[in-house]
This record gives sequence, structure tokens and C-alpha cells, in this order.
Amino acid sequence: MTLGIGWHKDKWMDIDNIRISANDRGLKFGDGIFETVLIKNNNAILIDEHIQRLENSSKILNIDFNINKSYLKKIISLGIQKLSLKNNQLGSIRINYSRGLNKGRSIRINGNLQDNYINNLWIEFYLIKPNFSPISTFISQTEKWNQYSLVNKCKTFSYNQSIQVLIEANKKSFDDCLMLNTANELCCGSTFNILLKRDNIWITPRKESGCLQGIMVKKGIKLKIIKEELILPEFYDSDILVAINSLSCRQINKVNDMKFIPTFDPMYFWELLYS
Repeated sequence: MTLGIGWHKDKWMDIDNIRISANDRGLKFGDGIFETVLIKNNNAILIDEHIQRLENSSKILNIDFNINKSYLKKIISLGIQKLSLKNNQLGSIRINYSRGLNKGRSIRINGNLQDNYINNLWIEFYLIKPNFSPISTFISQTEKWNQYSLVNKCKTFSYNQSIQVLIEANKKSFDDCLMLNTANELCCGSTFNILLKRDNIWITPRKESGCLQGIMVKKGIKLKIIKEELILPEFYDSDILVAINSLSCRQINKVNDMKFIPTFDPMYFWELLYS
């Protein structure tokens, strides 16, 4: 069974054989957008919502995302077939889209930009196991999330801030990191949205905090399971705190020195949002 396959320039290949040009702005400057999608029962789950967010990101960042949605979904369907998942196996899709090839060293977008979806788009398909293990977290002391940034409203190739806060947490023997915005509101994790259950109500940081609203959180809000609120980094040991994204749902059992008492079934909650 193939553990990972890729599509690039209208060809199927092993993931390791995808070759991106040194002049690609996504590689040079992190100038690109992406989405991560769950494959369950050989279907791309919530694919329309993911493509819509990809399109929204392209408009915010002025990236010409000139791909027919039906064509993109056809490639994704073929990739799922080629991945050949069995029984209850799950997979993931990463849809990558770069602004294009830009000759020369300047970050300026100029007339030399080669904007061609055949070069700009590559898609990765993997066999995965969702992560439901509990984690300890540390509130970053070095990085703040900019709630006014257009870039932070999009899922971009540039993940250096997330990498740095994860390093910061790991150096202090924590599994992952939480970030506040510049107003000291609770905002997000390194690669996940935050859910908090308090007084039997699920809440999540409001959009105004600057967090990138995840597809799972958006689904929970639509189902009226989750509400957006301003959340300060002040916790009680009776809180249930959860890190969630498209491929994982993990209870946060510790923030800095605060340990939480309640137990929580992340798999059940994750399945509920994907139902």
C-alpha cells in the first residue's frame, strides 16, 4: 500500500519526487496558501468548505487562484482512489498553491511572474492516524499573534512563527504552545484552534482575536455547539480545554502550571463535528 502519493504538473508520483522550482515564490518567500483535508470512508470531508477557504485566502492575499473547482475535485477524487485506503483507514490531503514563479531575487511581484496552475498547484495524499492524545501547553512569552494582519486570516506556507513557539514550548518540556494576540486575548495554538468548555458551554476565541477560524470550529458554530467569545488566559481547574484541527482533537491537560481535573472524550467530540 502506498503511504503517500502526489500530483504535480498533471502527473502522479511519489511524494518525494515532487520537484518545486528554486524560483517558485512559495519556496523562496512562503508566498502561497494551502488546506489540509481529512479523508474518511474514501471521501474528502468538508471539501467544499476547504476549497472556499482556499479561494477566500487567495482573494485576501491577491493570489490569482485560477483553478476550476470541479477540476480540482476530480484530481482529489482520483488521488483518494490511488491511495487505496482499506476498511476504517483515514487519510489526509494537502492542497498547495503558490503565487507562481518569479525570476530574480526581489520579492516584488512584477511582469516576470509566471502564473500557471500547472506549476503553482501540487497536492499530497497520505495515510494517517488522527491524534487524540492529551497534551500539555505553555503560553508563549516570545510571540504574539497580530490580530490586524491580513496574512493571519489565511492558511499560508509561512509557518515560522508556529515553529518558533513549538520550539519554545518543547524547550520547557511542554508538548505544544498557546498564543495570545497583541491585546493579550487567548487566540490559538501552534497549529490548532482552541475550545474551552466552562459552565457546560463550549466557547472559542472570537474572530476579532485574529485567529484563523478552522473548518472544525466553523462547523461547531454552525451546529450551535460552539460560541465565539473574548477569552482571557485565565483558567480554572474545572475547565475542559481542547486543541482541535482537521486531523486531531486533543484535550489540553495542562497550561503552564495549571492542571485540569475533568476528563474528556476527544474522539467522540471530533466524530460529532464530522457527522
